[in-house]
Amino acid sequence: MLRWIYPITCELCGESAERSLCPDCMAKLARVPRPICLNCGAPLHSTPESTEACPACFGKPRPYSFVRSALTGNEQNMQLIYRLKYHHAIYLANGLAPALAELRQSIPEPELFRQAVIVPVPTTPTHQQQRGYNQAAELARELGKMLSLKVVHVLQRHETEFNSQTRLSARQRLLNAYRSFSALPAYKTGRRSLPSSILLVDDVYTTGATTRACSRALLRLPGVERVGVLTLVRAELQSHGQQK
Repeated sequence: MLRWIYPITCELCGESAERSLCPDCMAKLARVPRPICLNCGAPLHSTPESTEACPACFGKPRPYSFVRSALTGNEQNMQLIYRLKYHHAIYLANGLAPALAELRQSIPEPELFRQAVIVPVPTTPTHQQQRGYNQAAELARELGKMLSLKVVHVLQRHETEFNSQTRLSARQRLLNAYRSFSALPAYKTGRRSLPSSILLVDDVYTTGATTRACSRALLRLPGVERVGVLTLVRAELQSHGQQK
């Protein structure tokens, strides 16, 4: 009856749909082009397809097993993220989650992540109070439904001098991120257990500072052996953008 009174329509074309984005509009959203770096998921522009790592990752250690991002950071995709993140368009998580679910096909060694739990990147208490929700948690919840995986809130984000990373340089982001994230005490002490594999979910990947900081915090926990990262958008660092 609610569907009849308040029918769901596609955010982009306005047609009736099962989700906030219809299949046709979802299919038209720009995906991250292949080939990609098998470590951080960056497009390998003008790089031979036989190359497995981008210059930024080649020969360098990383705390996560892999990063995969679904969509490019073009204007249309970033506008959808902006509405979800800042305009209380929580319903968009339902429509955007299928793009995240597509990434499961590109997970290396997928058998290791079949029994994984999904952990969303947390927001600060201030942002949680201001917005009333965390966009990464909303995406994680919808993804969990689609993949039949449990969503667990393991991490906390501390207030720092720079609660938002949008206007920080790459180095500032890295330093700020390391101070920002830690695991909840119940998981640190082992009172709450976790499986060996975790899928960390976030809305936007820019420099990877958040991804690295969260992955390190998770890998310190008892029983956790690997962290894979799924993000909705892969964006370029901009001084004025809405990325993090």
